[in-house]
Amino acid sequence: MPSARPLLPLRSRTAPADLGTQGDTLNDGMELAQSIMAAFVALLLLGFMVAAWTHRQSVHHVTEDILHKMIDLAPAEAGFLIFAATAAANVFCLPSIGLWLGAGVVFAHIYHPNVLEGALAGTLAVFLGLVVGSLTAFTLGRTLCQSCIARRLQHLEWVEVLNAIVATEGWKFVMLARMSPVLPLEAFSYACSFTNVTALGFAVGCFGSLPITFFWVWMGASAESLRMDDDPGSKKLGVHTTLLLIGISLVMFGIIARLSTRRYQEIMDRRIPSVAQQRLSASQEHLSVEATPIDEAFRQEVQRLRRSSNLRHWRGFLSPRRVSV
Repeated sequence: MPSARPLLPLRSRTAPADLGTQGDTLNDGMELAQSIMAAFVALLLLGFMVAAWTHRQSVHHVTEDILHKMIDLAPAEAGFLIFAATAAANVFCLPSIGLWLGAGVVFAHIYHPNVLEGALAGTLAVFLGLVVGSLTAFTLGRTLCQSCIARRLQHLEWVEVLNAIVATEGWKFVMLARMSPVLPLEAFSYACSFTNVTALGFAVGCFGSLPITFFWVWMGASAESLRMDDDPGSKKLGVHTTLLLIGISLVMFGIIARLSTRRYQEIMDRRIPSVAQQRLSASQEHLSVEATPIDEAFRQEVQRLRRSSNLRHWRGFLSPRRVSV
């Protein structure tokens, strides 16, 4: 992929003013179709939620039945199912944190009373699925789904910031961003496919998800272990040891989250001004009259990019609406 220019166009406000109405009509039609599809999906999900609530007893029994069948499987078989489910969730941009907690519950049963061993086995299955799913999404974003994802990314300002950062930081920024507990990994994989990072660099960056993955699997495993441990002779030591490990995990999780967020913000503060300057330069080339003084426009552009670069906004490209911040 080319590295000398951005992979996505600037927002429409920086485009030439003499664009024809045919392109606008086409875009409006595409946005209408996407809005209808989004509404259909929302109604479908609402229908599933209503059905699940109406038949909640049946859903509860089905869930218990699935859990019992997973527990009765061999460790390799259970690990493969969790691996496949996690990979599929990442490809289809579905939240997978429930699978992480579920892996802890399943492997806590399989390896009981060795809760730490079960958490490590669950982490391995989830992490491998996460890496394979992320790499698959990354590849699809550069091949089969390129035009579809591009329509959603081209109006998002933070994509330009991401591309500028990855051009200089490479896999190190990918690893740093994936350490954040608020980053939607499913969206991030597709967004990275439109940057200059190599597939190998992206794969190395995926290791940033390992601490967060272990934390959530460990939480599920330790909670289930505490629930299962009914032996009066071993409950005291088991509970104290498990609670101690949970406390240590929470502290380490907080430290990693704080350090990664601080480092992320430092990189953003360093790169956003240059991206804002490039956007203003491109705008001046196309617009004959400046709407605001250059200093004021630069300040507004920097503030806009900082707001749009919040990690919590990175699910925005899944929405058919244009993001304006």
